[in-house]
Amino acid sequence: MSQDHTVQIPGGSLYYRTQGHGPSLILLGGGPANADTLSALATGLEPDHTVISYDRRGYSRSQLDDRDAPVSIEEHADDVRRILADLDRGPAMVFGSSIGAVIALGLATSAPGDVARLVVHEPPLGQVLTGADRATFDEGGAEEGDPEAALNALAGAIGVQRGQASGQPGSGSGSGAGAGDKARAGDIELFVRRDMPAVGRFHLDLDRLAPLKGRIAVAAGRDSRDFYPYRCAERLAEALGVPLTELPGHHAGMIQHPAEFAAGLEELLRPER
Repeated sequence: MSQDHTVQIPGGSLYYRTQGHGPSLILLGGGPANADTLSALATGLEPDHTVISYDRRGYSRSQLDDRDAPVSIEEHADDVRRILADLDRGPAMVFGSSIGAVIALGLATSAPGDVARLVVHEPPLGQVLTGADRATFDEGGAEEGDPEAALNALAGAIGVQRGQASGQPGSGSGSGAGAGDKARAGDIELFVRRDMPAVGRFHLDLDRLAPLKGRIAVAAGRDSRDFYPYRCAERLAEALGVPLTELPGHHAGMIQHPAEFAAGLEELLRPER
């Protein structure tokens, strides 16, 4: 059984959900993710974890006084920190995919004491690439135009066909029962206009991950090898001196193959690795 929660942030509030039993594990989804995005993955993980999912600031059930205000990855990471503080269960395992992986890395560098173990899946970190490889995802975003078209273009550039992952629309964006079509359209607009540019502005200080040595795993989809996020994951793993682990599917494999992905993720979450 899941429980709904709300925590206050400056200028608004965040909605988050908990389900299951065991050590805390927070899921940070890709695209315009909300708490419903990774619901099938959460179900596969809840027998052994207290799984936490949330609506990013301004998305769906999370409220902001000013939705037009810019935001940074660091602010998103602080939102995750506030959720963990509100639960008051100590350090949590953290899984992030795509922009969620970038937010997870931001949390790890700013509040390493809150992170028991970190698994990042295909973080679009252009800083780890060189030359022509530095393109697409982290230079995206748009002030004008059709957000749906922009998201479709982005999905295609990273090997995802929207609407073919467990029947859910979006490249890891999801669409759950708790969020209506109007709210999800607003989430997509906010992702394209606000969050995609925030990824491009973020710079990861690799040295600040030192306190988490031995507690970080980097993953990529085995069907993503020809695409930008896979190359980012590959280079990040090399920079950190950790192996790159392939998980089922492509960039949205956790939605495309939730049961198999959950099993692979469980392996990466084990502390003895």
